[in-house]
Amino acid sequence: MKRTGSRTARSERKREYATISLIFYLLDRLWNFISEKIVIGFFGNIFTSYSEVQRSFDDGFLKDHFTSGSKLRVFFRRLRFYISGTLESSWFLNFCPRMVGQCVRIPLKTCGSALFSFGIYTVLVYFIRMIVPGLIPSDLGFVLTGVGICVVSIPMMLSRECVAEAVGNSVIPRMIFSGAFGIRGEHYEVDATNRRFANNILVLLGLVAGGLTLLIHPLWIVCVVAALIALSVVLVTPEIGLVLAVFLLPFFSLLDYPSISFAMVIGVIGVSYLLKLLRGKRILSMELMDLSVVAFLFVLFLSGTITAGGKTGYYEVLLACVLMLGYFLVVNLIRSAAWLNRMIYALVSSGTIVAIIGILQYVFGLFQTANWMDARLFANIRGRVTSVFDNPNILGMYLCMVFPFALYSLKRCRQKNERFLARISVGVILLCTLFTWSRGAWLAVMVTALLFALFTSKKTLRVIFFCLLAIPFMPMILPRNVLQRFLSIGNLTDSSLQYRLYTWRGTVRMVKENFWGGIGYGNTAFRELYPQYAYAGIEAAEHSHNLFLQVAVGMGIGGLLLLLVVIFFGYQMNLEYIKNTKDAQTKRMVISAICSFTAILTMGVFDFVWYNYRMFFLFWVVLAMACAGTRIGNAEQRRHGYVVNTDQQQASIDINL
Repeated sequence: MKRTGSRTARSERKREYATISLIFYLLDRLWNFISEKIVIGFFGNIFTSYSEVQRSFDDGFLKDHFTSGSKLRVFFRRLRFYISGTLESSWFLNFCPRMVGQCVRIPLKTCGSALFSFGIYTVLVYFIRMIVPGLIPSDLGFVLTGVGICVVSIPMMLSRECVAEAVGNSVIPRMIFSGAFGIRGEHYEVDATNRRFANNILVLLGLVAGGLTLLIHPLWIVCVVAALIALSVVLVTPEIGLVLAVFLLPFFSLLDYPSISFAMVIGVIGVSYLLKLLRGKRILSMELMDLSVVAFLFVLFLSGTITAGGKTGYYEVLLACVLMLGYFLVVNLIRSAAWLNRMIYALVSSGTIVAIIGILQYVFGLFQTANWMDARLFANIRGRVTSVFDNPNILGMYLCMVFPFALYSLKRCRQKNERFLARISVGVILLCTLFTWSRGAWLAVMVTALLFALFTSKKTLRVIFFCLLAIPFMPMILPRNVLQRFLSIGNLTDSSLQYRLYTWRGTVRMVKENFWGGIGYGNTAFRELYPQYAYAGIEAAEHSHNLFLQVAVGMGIGGLLLLLVVIFFGYQMNLEYIKNTKDAQTKRMVISAICSFTAILTMGVFDFVWYNYRMFFLFWVVLAMACAGTRIGNAEQRRHGYVVNTDQQQASIDINL
């Protein structure tokens, strides 16, 4: 009996396995059929024909006029050679590389002595402020800064290496400078300088900096020194500036004027790139995709010159134009897979830190429970985290853009420790997104996770199948407040949704009356005119809570159409590459970037994602990263003797005047 029972059980298990295998087989066949129909169908052909459109542009009058031997081109070429010769002999541009080279040769012992002098004098100034009447006493952070500098300087004074050798022989600093900034190994193998005069000057500067703490907080002195070092490095290698900007983007919230400060950083990187371009050490590549962005930038600037926001609106559009230069910096500076990976890892690392801060904020209850939520419907939700930002929806925007890159990092990692860190990044980003309680961010993450899975795996339908089977069990799996919050999407009794609906209706009124030219770009213009069109009780809306409505009301129908053209070319260019490429690694880069772009567009349906200027910058940078990945992949394939598609005439304009 036992033997007969065991045989029956085994036969039942075999039938179950056969049934599951058959289901998997049918799902895989279904996905292959659907994907094939999508690719070869009408919309598939439209969204994967960028090279044909580009070739038509290449063969047209516009490119022929500006790239043939016209007098204007000859004039600019001569002007470029003149400027290049002048810059090559410039004292300032040659001073920065020499200064960087000399600084890395300084003995670490000397740097430690200078820092120790700075720290000791800072502590002395703290006690002087406490004792001498008439002087304003310093806070505890003042003396802690001085003590911290002294502690850091002690191991430096015991070292016999120079700065470059110390960085090269240390694990974490070498990982940062080599992995994140691309510093090659031979740059660490330098001889220390033994010039006693230069060493004494450095120690004297430490004493002077300590004395300046009578007037300035020591943290500001540290920040100024760090900014000067970063400026020198960025002038030498502007790509490092982009990596730093992407990493530090969320932490500018700690400053009084985060958007203006960040725009100044982008301006410095732009000037550095321009100087490199004029000297012939970088190139300017312009495709049809880039020209559509130029056209949108031009209309954006015009909408700020004639605006209901007045002078404030003009300043707002200038700030937006400077930040939008991030697109052109990325597509022209990030020209290798290594640099694109560095930008991705900078984004993921920064996003992980931001997510951890948000989770700690939720654990310790450091948030405002009454804001940004209908307390009547969601009384069982403790509150919404903001991390380093000032709004949970902005935090949700940022995290949903970082999330696809975290998935890419997880997919790319091979070693156990790397995969462990990548899993932590994905986990904390998802958890912090949950604690924002932003339903738009939740939808964006779900959409991008599904797209990423569909693009990178042919077995995604299997997962979708089991997820559908698990839907009836969701009330037993998910916490009640999470399920309630998610199911409230579309609930017209929710005050938040009602507020958005009436804001959209009021904005549509504005669009109808300002259809062609708009009211002018900027939040000030919207606040000035919206109360005239708003419904009762919704007059205080800061923006339209919809990206496309906001662009239409601010820039008119022309601005909205140009934005749609930019989005269309972006998808067309990248989807064509994803369809035809044989390089799996670069393909996943492009997929992660286009999924990130899709995430912010998904949130743009429910919110004005450009309200925060750094999210505006990241919007264009993510699009640029996708385009840069496509160009890198195309260049690599041409270098290896095959092209992305059967069209051998695909080209771009490389302007090196």
